Amino acid sequence: MDQFLLLMRQKNRINFPTLNGQPAVNICIFKNQQYVDLKYDTHLFDVYDLRGNKVLENIEENRTWRIKIKQANPAKYQYYLILRESVNLDTIKQLFSSYQKHENNLSIVGVGGDVYLYDKAVTSNKKYVILAGPFVDERDARHHSKRYRSLTHCRIHRQLVKPGSGVIEIFDSEFECSAEVKNGVKLIPKDYTSYFELQHFEVFNSIESKLHHENLFYRGALIVKIDEFKKLTGVNEIPVESYLKGVLCSEIGERVSLEYAKSMAIVGRSEIFARLGQKHFDEDFDFCNDGHCLRYFGEKCNDPVIEKAVTETDGMVLGKDNKICNAYFTYSCGGHTENASGVWLGVDFKFSKGKYDGSDSHNTQLDLTQEKNVREWILNRPNVYCKLISKEQPQSLKVGADSFRWEIFYTRNELENILRDKTGEEAGIIYEIIPLKRGVSGRIREIEILGSLKNVRISGELNIRSAFSKGLLNSSCFYIEPEVDGDGVPISFLFIGAGKGHGVGLCKVGAAMMAKDGKKVDDILTHYFENSQINKIY
Repeated sequence: MDQFLLLMRQKNRINFPTLNGQPAVNICIFKNQQYVDLKYDTHLFDVYDLRGNKVLENIEENRTWRIKIKQANPAKYQYYLILRESVNLDTIKQLFSSYQKHENNLSIVGVGGDVYLYDKAVTSNKKYVILAGPFVDERDARHHSKRYRSLTHCRIHRQLVKPGSGVIEIFDSEFECSAEVKNGVKLIPKDYTSYFELQHFEVFNSIESKLHHENLFYRGALIVKIDEFKKLTGVNEIPVESYLKGVLCSEIGERVSLEYAKSMAIVGRSEIFARLGQKHFDEDFDFCNDGHCLRYFGEKCNDPVIEKAVTETDGMVLGKDNKICNAYFTYSCGGHTENASGVWLGVDFKFSKGKYDGSDSHNTQLDLTQEKNVREWILNRPNVYCKLISKEQPQSLKVGADSFRWEIFYTRNELENILRDKTGEEAGIIYEIIPLKRGVSGRIREIEILGSLKNVRISGELNIRSAFSKGLLNSSCFYIEPEVDGDGVPISFLFIGAGKGHGVGLCKVGAAMMAKDGKKVDDILTHYFENSQINKIY
C-alpha cells in the first residue's frame, strides 16, 4: 500500500447534519468560562444531561440559572503544526518528502470530503494537510516552528484525545432549584425559533473594534461541557439559516443596504458548505465564533434588512462545476484584493484572484509586487470602492474609514519589545526592516529584520501583522519610514499602510459602497468572484 495513504484518515463522505429537516451546524460560542449565567423560557426549553435524562423538571417560573463546575477532570488535546495544505495529493506527497529530510514526526491528513445534503452531493471540499507533531501544548508547537528557516505560516491544529469529565452544577439565582449532572448539560428547545440568553458576556465588536459586555441571544440548542482548563465550553446547535442571521449581525452590523446584506449572506453560506469538515476536523464542533471561522455573537439584532437578506437568498451559494466556492472576505482590501496563495501557503483558490477594486482602470497596471510602486500606491489614495470620502456613510462604515489608509508610530525600543514578546526572538537593536516578497495587493509575504544580535525573517501575512503590533496591524500592506540619529541608527519607525485584513475575496467596505452606488448582488459577487456563479442547493 502507498506509504502516504497509510498516514491519511479522510472521510470520503460528509453528511451535512440536519435539525427538523433543516441544514444545521455546531458552533463553539464560548470557552474557558468559570461559570455561565443562562436565562430561558421554561415552557420553551428542557434541560438534559448528556445521556438524555431530563433534569430540572416542573419549573413553572422563568429564572436565571448559573452553570458551574463542581469537580472536573480536564479534556486532553494533542497539538500539531499545519505546515502545508493543498487539494492536490501529488503536491502534498512531494512536499512531504522534502519535509521528511529535516523532520521525522510528520503525517498527511485528508480533511473534508464529498458533502451530502438530503442524500444529494452538493460539493466536494477534500484537501490534504501536512502536520508536524503531536506536541503536548500550543506553546511547545509554536516553539517547534522555529526549527524552520523563518517564522512561517505554520498554524496550530488541535486534536481532542479525551473529553473533559466531572460534575456540573446548575442552580437558579435564588438557590431554590438545583441539579448536578455528570460531564455536561444540554438545553434543548421545543422549537428552534426560541431564544435562550447568555448574560454578561465579553465579546469583540468587529464593526467598532472594541470589547463589550453584552447579553447574547441564541436560537437552537446549547451543550455545555468541561474543557482542557477545567472550565466551561459551550456549543450552539443551530439551523444554518438562523446561524447566518447571527453571522451577518456580527460581521456587518445593522442598518446596511439590502444588496450588500444579500451578498454577505451568500458569501457566508458558501463558506459554511465549502469549509464543513475542514476547520475543526478533530474537535466536537464544526466552527468557532471568531475570525478563524465566521464571527457569531448571537442572532437577536432585530434588523429587518438582515432578516430579508437571509430569507431572499435561502439556500443560495457561490460555486462552479459542482463545487462550492471558498468565499473568503476581508474588511477593507485597501484598493486591491489579494490572491489566496499570497496569504495562505498551498491554498487553491480558483474562484477569484487579486484585482484592482474600482470601476476605473487607470491603476490596474501598477505592479504592487514591486517595492518601488507600493509607496506611490499607498500615498496616492486611488479612487476605489473602499475609499470612504462622504460624511453621509452608514455608521457601520464610518467606524472603518481609517482602515483604507492608516499610520502607526513606534519608538525603536517599543518595536524591539513587541518583536521579542510576539516572536520569542531577540534581534537586539533593530537597524533595518526589509520587505522581501509582496503579493499582488502589496501585502508583504516575507520580511526581514536586521538586528545587532541576529536577523529575523518572518513569513506569512498574519505572522507579519502579529510581529509588529501588540495586537494585529491592520494589514501587511505597508511601508516604513525610519527616523535615525546622527550615527544612522533608527530611533523610531512610522508604519504607513493600506487596508484592514488579509485582502482575499470580497472587500466588505467595497461591497457596501458598490451596493450604495446601485449595484445589485449579482454585480457585487461577480466583481469579487469572477469565476463563480450563484446556485441554489436547497
